[in-house]
Amino acid sequence: MPGRGVAGPEEAGDAAAMLGFPVVLKILSPDISRKTEVGGVALGLTSAAQVRAAAEAMAARVATLRPAARLTGFLVQRQAGRAQELRLRLADDAMFGPWISFGRGGTAADIDPDDGFDLPPLNLPLAHSLIRQTRTARLLDGWRDHPPANIPAIADALVRLSQIAVDFPEIEFCGINPLAADADGVLALDASLMLRPAGVASLLAIPPYPAELARVWRGKDGRSVLVRPIRPEDAAAHAEAFRRLTLEDVRYRFFSAMTELSAAQIARMTQIDYDREMAFVAVEHVDGAADLTVGVSRLIREPGGESGEFAVIVDPTWKGQGLARHLMERLFEWGRSVGMTEIVGQVLAENRPMLAFMRALGFGLRVSAEDADVMEARKVL
Repeated sequence: MPGRGVAGPEEAGDAAAMLGFPVVLKILSPDISRKTEVGGVALGLTSAAQVRAAAEAMAARVATLRPAARLTGFLVQRQAGRAQELRLRLADDAMFGPWISFGRGGTAADIDPDDGFDLPPLNLPLAHSLIRQTRTARLLDGWRDHPPANIPAIADALVRLSQIAVDFPEIEFCGINPLAADADGVLALDASLMLRPAGVASLLAIPPYPAELARVWRGKDGRSVLVRPIRPEDAAAHAEAFRRLTLEDVRYRFFSAMTELSAAQIARMTQIDYDREMAFVAVEHVDGAADLTVGVSRLIREPGGESGEFAVIVDPTWKGQGLARHLMERLFEWGRSVGMTEIVGQVLAENRPMLAFMRALGFGLRVSAEDADVMEARKVL
């Protein structure tokens, strides 16, 4: 929303005339976080004279109610139309570190809170899930003469606030209240921010997405894929990739004749802690269609962190291209980077192609002590 900071009442009136009416007038003070508690917000001002009078009255109230507060001026803004008032917050917990909240905004937010909470970093699916934690979400869908709000824009604002937590660990608190949301999008009408003491930084409970590990790889026939760490947005593509596997591939990978992955299994495979686990997906771009997941390798660290269990599978259309080897080599590289010294996996004894593949990669093989039909593959990194 267009706005301008000014030093005093006269300038406030001039700024309002330039911006156009109606306008909102707000007090500016580094010592006042809740402006409404001191009458520091005036709405619906329709003339320069009203703005000047409101500014003079506002300054007088602040001098009486908060005599020690520093008054640095006023903020004049064009008044937004009718919209849902929301509150977004980034704050810190002694045990979990930074957290993000979403809920009802405005002056009633603290009296009758309706907040959902999650840990950054957030992506769009997690942001939508956070919104749906609250009763406020039902209002965003529209009711009576209130049109639906632009929920994707709200989710995008949450993701952007989450990114602030990742990029600026020196921030202790950031609050947006209200965030006005209507059918056209969102608008931050007021915000506050507090820094940590010099030299102090936050530590995220969940590590951010390691985008720097993404690389393009080309197969023997010239086709290329993007090999990158998995992310929650891959859930649908992951489910579709499973459906394209042969029954034999499924049995070799999961040791059972599964026909479908459950929603819980897909969530477990795509929503991972990048400190404790890594999964690389090979993504093939298809013009005019959704990208395809055509290969996955996974390495889960065991307690202690020095060893871990691997798994790998490749789409039938990509076999023979060297993709499985590349996906495994990416696991070796990541494992060494986090201090792992050994990886191990289970292979059905009848899966001769996989056993030959393991030997070619330098794995040692032996019959499992728990099941004679299973071979244990082990490699020192």
